[in-house]
Amino acid sequence: MAGLRRSGAAIALLALAAGCSAPAPAPSAVPNIAAAPQPAIAPGEIAAPAAPDPAAPAGPCTGDTLDVSATPVRPDGDAGVQELVFRNTGPAACVLDGYPGVSFVAGNEGTPVGARAAIDGPRAQVRLEPGRAATATLRVTATESYPAGDCDPREVRGIRVAPPGGTGGRFVPRPGPVCAAEPDPPQATVASVVAR
Repeated sequence: MAGLRRSGAAIALLALAAGCSAPAPAPSAVPNIAAAPQPAIAPGEIAAPAAPDPAAPAGPCTGDTLDVSATPVRPDGDAGVQELVFRNTGPAACVLDGYPGVSFVAGNEGTPVGARAAIDGPRAQVRLEPGRAATATLRVTATESYPAGDCDPREVRGIRVAPPGGTGGRFVPRPGPVCAAEPDPPQATVASVVAR
């Protein structure tokens, strides 16, 4: 009889211990540790930058992101004509607005000589995407076409060109004589930019 009482007590203790243990979590309570697969990037690989938005507003072209050059001078009557070329070397679009500023310069210091080029023709605006170019026509009348007293010829090294509607200036070689005075009509005229 005593043996049965001990067996009954042992069974009761086992049932009590089972009732006190923590219940197993429900299947819904187990966190889902599986994640969606991510695109693999090879070691050393850099993600490509987003393409520029062609509809985004563009600021003025500046000397830092603009290459300025000129085509060879071609004769045209009593003048020499060449195209000033503006190429966008920056990563984003920019705008050229109107006429470039053009001055003749002499000496290593770039001393201005004579009057700035007068503007000629209708004004235009050009949006330059990266790598694209626009041009403006520069026309310079020969110094010998003016009376010496009205011209006062001086030798120059070239021209300094400021981008239309922007900032900064670039030197472009164009050696030769120009008028240090301000003859009438103006010796140099420059047209507005046009898309190339």
